[in-house]
Order: sequence, then structure tokens, then C-alpha cells
Amino acid sequence: MSDTERVRVHLHHAMTGRYPLRLLDLLFYADRVVTVEYECLTAFDIATGGHRRRADAFATTVRREGVTAAIDTAERVREVPFETLDTVRIYDGGSIGREKVVLDRATGQSLTVRVHGDVDVESFAGAVRTVLAPYDATVEREPGLGLRDALPGLSRR
Repeated sequence: MSDTERVRVHLHHAMTGRYPLRLLDLLFYADRVVTVEYECLTAFDIATGGHRRRADAFATTVRREGVTAAIDTAERVREVPFETLDTVRIYDGGSIGREKVVLDRATGQSLTVRVHGDVDVESFAGAVRTVLAPYDATVEREPGLGLRDALPGLSRR
């Protein structure tokens, strides 16, 4: 089985961070999610579509040379074992925003990404649920922008 075939779910063209934003993909394997940060972005990159070109180049490397080759070009790679995940929250972005994914860890820092590529939220949530089924982590599909994660004081919980 090739390294590309071992990836169960691939979320392509997402961003995290403040400034500079970091372009990344999430790769869900059978036992972990790997975050692959492959570019830091400036406002100029975003204004001129540089983020799309860089995301497309990363996807091309994955298709032509495999996941391992693509990861070798990354600036930063983090592995999050599913045993350490508490919840994966997937927001649909509402009518005005982008989709958001939060990897909420039981211990340690959570990771939040905004999706800038095309994603079918329902299909993605279902695929992640399937991958995480053997683990205690839950997958929550939420409407809206996901501001409760950014502003926890406003949380309904």
C-alpha cells in the first residue's frame, strides 16, 4: 500500500495562525491526524492568489510523488494521535464565512484551521467520524463561524 493510500481523509488548502498565516493540509490516517504546514503567507500572497498556487503545487506533489515526498517539502509537520483528541468540531462557515475545523485535544493545545479550498462539510464530517469510530473522540458538525472557540467567554457550554 502506498503512503498516499494510507491517508483516509485529506483536507486540502487550509490556513492557521494569525500573521503570518500558515498554509496547511490535514491528513487523517487510521491512528492519527498529521498537520502539514507547507508555506507562510503574507497579505500580498493572499491578495494575489499565491495561497491557491502554493496549495495546488502541494496537491500536485502528493499526486505525482506521494505523501512522503510532499511532507519532505513541509516547513512543519505535527502528528496528533487520536488517543489525545477529545473532539473534532467542524463548522460550516454560515452564509458569510469559511469552514472551520478545530482539533480539540484532551491535553495540550487545540488546533484551529479555516478551510480555503473546496470542502463538502457533510461528507468530510462523515469521513472523519468513520476514521475516528474506534476512538473516544467525537466529531461535532456545527453551523456558523465557530466563534465560541475564538471567544470562549461567549460559549453556551
